[in-house]
Amino acid sequence: MIIFEVIGEIFVEVIFNEILIKVWKFIGKVFNKIGDLFSGTKKVIDPIKVLEKKYLYKKIELTDNLNEVLKSGVKGSILEIIDRNKLFAKFYDGNGNQIEWNNKLVFEIKMNQFKLKK
Repeated sequence: MIIFEVIGEIFVEVIFNEILIKVWKFIGKVFNKIGDLFSGTKKVIDPIKVLEKKYLYKKIELTDNLNEVLKSGVKGSILEIIDRNKLFAKFYDGNGNQIEWNNKLVFEIKMNQFKLKK
């Protein structure tokens, strides 16, 4: 009898929780897409949200010299996206310590002044 209970629990877990719930969610998404097509409403995509998804908290490397401390090749990470052209980032020296210049730890840089690190 214990074997049937274990098999029954596995069946319920796999079939119900995994397959049926995923199918139900997929059907809901399909109906939402169809409703959007017929109603003519289109979701407005915020370009800042797209940039945040792509760049936020990613590792970067400078391609331009910003000042005498932040030179090309310095590594850092992005903290905040200001707009399409500017963002805030922090940078690290060779030992992994955060770079400070003029009592600033976070620096404003432009989108064309860095490249993403893998």
